[in-house]
Amino acid sequence: MVGAVHSLGGQEIPLRDPADFLSLVQRGPSYLVREWLFLAYAVFAVGEGVGLYYLTRPARSIALWALVAFSAGILIGIVQDAAVVAFVRQFPSDYAAADAMTRRALEPLARTVVAIIDVQQAVANVLLGVGGALYSVAILRTGVASRWFGLLGVPAAVASVFFGVVTAAAPRLSELQAVAEYAFGLVVLWDLGAAIVMLGFRDDARQDGHANSPRHRGDRPAA
Repeated sequence: MVGAVHSLGGQEIPLRDPADFLSLVQRGPSYLVREWLFLAYAVFAVGEGVGLYYLTRPARSIALWALVAFSAGILIGIVQDAAVVAFVRQFPSDYAAADAMTRRALEPLARTVVAIIDVQQAVANVLLGVGGALYSVAILRTGVASRWFGLLGVPAAVASVFFGVVTAAAPRLSELQAVAEYAFGLVVLWDLGAAIVMLGFRDDARQDGHANSPRHRGDRPAA
């Protein structure tokens, strides 16, 4: 939403020419807000991965490998998002204060930093896609959640892997960047679905525990 309001474009930070660098300087605060939101999203996703593991534990090894892939992906994603926050917070002011010669030296450095961040993002998205796919298989096999939720996880996982591949192959697949980012919306929908499913699962467990309590059954507690 922040990106749309302030016309920041896709998730990447374009630094192709001096005009892009000046745009980064002018829109630095907006970029910073957006990247903080991305970082917060990644941090909250840690709980999603753990919650999905507890939900799908009946699937045993599938759930375990899903947790491994998802956790590795989200850890790399947090590191990547934190790096972007640090870059967006510091670089625009340094670039704005620099003279022309220093700016020419800073521009290749910034592109290198962004390239490293893109690699991290690509690896994170592929791992998250693999983890999401395994969680979906576990859900479909065990029936611990709605079948529709499990089925939605399949295209969401494909979208995550696709986005990672497009990011890793940049700029060769730049024409697919917009498609990949729109498709990534499936991942967001699946994350929201996961939150709803896990909240319902927790409530069910609480109700079951209340129903089985001695007071609720009418049993008298042992003296």
